[in-house]
Amino acid sequence: MNERDAWIALASTPGVGDLTFSRLLERHGSAAAAIAAVRGLSPSRADRGLAEMLQVRLRPGLGRAIRTSAGDPGRVSREVAALGGWILTPLDGLYPPALRAIEEPPAALYGLGDRQALSAGPLVAVVGTRRPTAVARDLATRIGQRLAQAGVSVVSGLAMGIDGAVHRAALESQTRTIGVIGSGIDIPGPAANRRLAQRIARRGAVVGELAPGVSATQGTFPRRNRIISGLCSATIVVEAPARSGALITARHALEQGRRVLVAPGRPLDPRIRGNLVLLREAPVHPLIGLDEMLADLELDEGKHSRTAAGRAPQLSYRAALRLLDPTQRQVAEALAGGPCTIDTLCRTTKLDPGVVSAALTMLQLRGWAQAHGPTQLPAGPLSRMDNERAA
Repeated sequence: MNERDAWIALASTPGVGDLTFSRLLERHGSAAAAIAAVRGLSPSRADRGLAEMLQVRLRPGLGRAIRTSAGDPGRVSREVAALGGWILTPLDGLYPPALRAIEEPPAALYGLGDRQALSAGPLVAVVGTRRPTAVARDLATRIGQRLAQAGVSVVSGLAMGIDGAVHRAALESQTRTIGVIGSGIDIPGPAANRRLAQRIARRGAVVGELAPGVSATQGTFPRRNRIISGLCSATIVVEAPARSGALITARHALEQGRRVLVAPGRPLDPRIRGNLVLLREAPVHPLIGLDEMLADLELDEGKHSRTAAGRAPQLSYRAALRLLDPTQRQVAEALAGGPCTIDTLCRTTKLDPGVVSAALTMLQLRGWAQAHGPTQLPAGPLSRMDNERAA
């Protein structure tokens, strides 16, 4: 068998998780060689031989399962094709570059719809609770519409609640959206969202890392969440209680070095307890408005491409200034000239120290100013002023 067929056969074998897959590749150098080694074990001691080979405790029957997969390595590919779907592996050129960069990239992605949607244009994740308040559902819809207007493809988990609201907003705005599921593509998302999944596949893509026939479980959703954040340059948390899966997605995004925006809410409200915890304890940005959201994501409307590193397009210096109120704009223009202290900013702008400090705080929250001891440094679009003037 060729390496790609062997890779898919091994990755789709029930019981072969990331650890087993990576150890087999590390020991044998390729999926084809790993499968050949397991097939070389006698059927009666396949499990024991595989455990000895990898020096780990394994699920009973795993050796026999790999031997079965090896007997018909094209079976899963045929099943996916019969569903009108496709498979992407890290061996394929269309495998999303953003996913290659995460710590545990999926060994295989099974999908319906446009596979190129996973890498085309800026992608932003929007996540939240399955039981949102009416206010949160409306906010998710408005976020989805605003991102669509900026040419952004929205990524979410095809669950009830916030996920469904933001997917529908993108579809109604005639923009691609991507649903990441915790099951096989033959059972995409909850039954109530099956028609939504079909609409998403027609305009964007529905993807997951589990082979057809595998049902979602409580353990597959946290794994799925790393794919949601990993595909995207940023994640927005709309409404999340303390134990929401949206918090897992946000933490994955932070670990992957991606930007996270969090909608603030009322103190003591358990429905947004997770949001408040993120705002208090994690290096995230507050979501304070839809125009500000685009600025914080460094999205410039009208530009629909990302940098090679998978980040959103950079917001220009002039576009950034237009998003600020007059006082903040004064401080930003002074800071863009180069590093300076608060005293220098006060002299330059002729504003009171309290006013300058408040403006600086808002610029720092956006990531446009950075404190280095007593000195304030321009960051983000403010650091690009000289380059734009030169151009």
